[in-house]
Amino acid sequence: MAFGRFIRREREEREMTLTELARRVEVSIAYLSRIERERENPPPDRLMTALARALALPVDDVFAAARRLPPDLRARTEDVIAVYRQQSAGRSR
Repeated sequence: MAFGRFIRREREEREMTLTELARRVEVSIAYLSRIERERENPPPDRLMTALARALALPVDDVFAAARRLPPDLRARTEDVIAVYRQQSAGRSR
């Protein structure tokens, strides 16, 4: 699922309006709407974290939806990839 659709689905599941979420994360309604409609790339890390908090989601889930490593894991990209490959190899057996 694309990032914007993920955010919209989570927001709607919580019966939160676009206006309310935009207010909570301190961005314009228009900008958040563009994100949800896939007219913008996933936002900067600060906003990704704010969206996770506002929607009561794990930060890792929000970054995963954007297909981006959370900031705390970027310095360890090689380790993350190694663990992923190890886990994937175990599942394919």
